[in-house]
Amino acid sequence: MIGVVRRKPGPSAEISAQRQEQQQFAGLVRDCRLADIARNVAVVRLSRIHPDRLRPHHLRLARAALEPLAHADRARLFLLPSRDIVAVWRGNAEVARTTSRAAILHLFGGDDSFPVASDLLWEDYALPIDADALLGISRGPRQERRSVAMETTLIPLDPSSLAAFETQLVHADVARFVRRLKVAALEPGGGFELAWEKRRLNITELAACLSPRHDLRAEPWLYRRLTRTLDRRMLALLAFPGELAEAGPFSVPLNIASLIGPEFLRFDTALPVHLRGKVSIDLAPEDIVSDPAAFLFARDFVRARGYRLILSGLAATLLPMLPVRRLGLDLVHLRWSDDLHAADLQALQAEPQRIVLGGVDCDTALAWGRTQGITLFAGPVINDALRPGRLNQREVDSVLME
Repeated sequence: MIGVVRRKPGPSAEISAQRQEQQQFAGLVRDCRLADIARNVAVVRLSRIHPDRLRPHHLRLARAALEPLAHADRARLFLLPSRDIVAVWRGNAEVARTTSRAAILHLFGGDDSFPVASDLLWEDYALPIDADALLGISRGPRQERRSVAMETTLIPLDPSSLAAFETQLVHADVARFVRRLKVAALEPGGGFELAWEKRRLNITELAACLSPRHDLRAEPWLYRRLTRTLDRRMLALLAFPGELAEAGPFSVPLNIASLIGPEFLRFDTALPVHLRGKVSIDLAPEDIVSDPAAFLFARDFVRARGYRLILSGLAATLLPMLPVRRLGLDLVHLRWSDDLHAADLQALQAEPQRIVLGGVDCDTALAWGRTQGITLFAGPVINDALRPGRLNQREVDSVLME
């Protein structure tokens, strides 16, 4: 008997299959637009990950992560030539969507310095209203950029549009815009252990959903007012019963003015016992320098309640201006850049153990941080180091062996 050898599809066959799925997806979008058919759409933007970081098994893992959505009503999955994966379904499947989205961000997500930010890996759309945008995605990055360039230029936020935006926030489900960024501690053996998560609202994605015509950051003072409103929503979310029952240590970015408001007091009251002394507040440098007196009052107020304070998002050029020790802060989060090679870390007046090096996207950044004595890191390299211990290894192995 002559055995039959099964060969895996070659590159040309895979490309042909992806083009066929591309045509089928575009046809579905056009049909929904013409017939006014409602469908929910999620796009996993793997095309935004650098090709050097994306391997064939990542595509299989991504499709496996979308399996909950594949069982939704009238669901279909499409793998496009751009490497984007699209899920289309009918009706409410929020549990499946949440499960799939969490799995995707767990596999590929990172912090803001990731080659593609975690909040840009997953995009939600609705048919038929978003048909034009989805057709642009189906054609690939070049056509999509051309479509975006043809859109109306964003207009600055004004007081009336800010009021309208804040009214929408009252009824919006902001929980789906919360992102979790990992910070890891270097272990003596050279490995990494999760130290805490940074929980934040992704304002860019929130704006794209609720106010897509406005540039929220164009008017700094109105934007600052908006962030305080978002602080209140975030604190209310964290104070919701059961929200933090099983949570580990975390940090949350807040305005200084938000630390002395009633929402923070309600959050403080709702904080579980096991998290007392394990929650940090991320403060922006510009918030500190804009009102030093308010900072000093808020600093003493929250530290008396057991919270740590982190100076977050500090660039190398600001090192001499904000010495951590004199400000009475616990930690400082530095953004990795080539400028740090020539920076004087002593200007911070902070021990290396109190520095978090963020944006670690290459071995050079990690090696530099370790030579400086830094033991806390965040970024894509750290996510990769943490991922094997946090994934279901049996499921990963089964996908890799397909």
